[in-house]
Amino acid sequence: MNRFTILTLGCFSRNRYWGEEDAKSYRRALCTSTLIETPQGARILVDPAVSGAALAQVLDERCGLRPEAVDYVYVTHRHGDHYAGMTNLPRAVWLGTAYQLCTRPVYAGEIRRALPQHAKRIFAAGAEIVTGIQVLPLPGHTPGLAGLLFASEDGMVAVAGDSVMTRDFFKDRRGYYNSADFAASARSIDLLMEKADIVVPGHGNYFLTHRRAL
Repeated sequence: MNRFTILTLGCFSRNRYWGEEDAKSYRRALCTSTLIETPQGARILVDPAVSGAALAQVLDERCGLRPEAVDYVYVTHRHGDHYAGMTNLPRAVWLGTAYQLCTRPVYAGEIRRALPQHAKRIFAAGAEIVTGIQVLPLPGHTPGLAGLLFASEDGMVAVAGDSVMTRDFFKDRRGYYNSADFAASARSIDLLMEKADIVVPGHGNYFLTHRRAL
């Protein structure tokens, strides 16, 4: 079966559930980064949060791997903290959604525009990264955000990016303070509740949805 490993456990700049204000930054932000390994041997790194020596270290500590062992990098959305280490994975195929990779000037934060020297190396993912690893559109935080959905021995897993910040936001069906569309965020969370048994959020630890108990 497919398996996943949390490489970096995310944190974020402000958390309303700790009594913090949305308008104020309290700390640095770091996204949750995940490695997916398939039975066929493909390794997919989702949202590389750290770069350089730190990326090599976390891959070794969590998985016993070197950066050269990663086959695909998938970026859930265009915010820079989610692709910080992408260029340190030179052997991998670099992927995002077609929406994220468009070159329309209005989207100044798009991945290709942010990394123009690497633009020709960044490709749009299709419906699957590899067989059994499905790309799941989850708009709201950004219009083009999409996570990955796959089967594991513990049930269906969704690596959700910032469509879900933490379990608290999931329970409240709430987008983060800087989400582009809060109604779309709520609908994406509803979709995750329908499809996933386990959610890996954008800035916290994975959690159970208790989908099967509903």
